[in-house]
Amino acid sequence: MQRSIEHLYRLARTFSAALDLLDKQHREPDRWEEECLSYALGAMACGLYPAAEVELEAFARAPSERTPDELAQLENKPRRFTKTMLRHGLAHVLNGDDDSRAPAASHLAVRTFLGASL
Repeated sequence: MQRSIEHLYRLARTFSAALDLLDKQHREPDRWEEECLSYALGAMACGLYPAAEVELEAFARAPSERTPDELAQLENKPRRFTKTMLRHGLAHVLNGDDDSRAPAASHLAVRTFLGASL
């Protein structure tokens, strides 16, 4: 059990470092990065730490190493997650913080998400 907790915390540090990098670059994640971070977060929440590692490694992949097919598939998907939302998700995974309020999402973001889910 202790090893799982340590693994989660190591992944959380890597995840936070990815968001900090985006902060230093004064930008939100691009569509590729957003996909990697959201999948990593979901994997961490489910205890699928090896899958989270794969996604965090993919996040760090240089744009020139991203395949055209993967990029084309992503272009057809709407953006869904901001850095703020991803940080909130990480806090929830680490703390089970059910009392914290989720960041407000715009009406358009919610409609886009729901439309993409249908």
